[in-house]
Amino acid sequence: MATTTNRYLAYPALAAGVSRASSGGAAWSLSAWTQLVPASTITSTFFIAGLTWCWHTPLAAADTTYEWIIEIGTGGAGAETTILQIPASIRGDTLVGYVPSNIVIFPEPRQIAANTRISVRVAYSLATTSNTLTGIKLLYQIV
Repeated sequence: MATTTNRYLAYPALAAGVSRASSGGAAWSLSAWTQLVPASTITSTFFIAGLTWCWHTPLAAADTTYEWIIEIGTGGAGAETTILQIPASIRGDTLVGYVPSNIVIFPEPRQIAANTRISVRVAYSLATTSNTLTGIKLLYQIV
């Protein structure tokens, strides 16, 4: 992976990121997949280098630790396969509506074939659908 002439790109760029809420049926139940990058959109082989998102607001309860897993998958609708899991947690100490964004840079980027469809899904430590991650965007680099 070249480091002097390549650049990091975001998807979606110049548009709002996607939103995804957990299924809410039970703690740690996975949501349905939500398309992040449609097939045939990134037309060269690329590396997934990171992910950014905003966590939910307002908080459901103060003095609560919220944990979740974000999964990134590849494949057609209904046939996605998990390729990455990103663990995350926050501590909600107040009910003030502060919404920090989060970014995770992977220590080793994951190579993805050109024209691959990318989707995301989430699972929360709480049994609720009121917690929605927003602004989910992929950080990537063309090979």
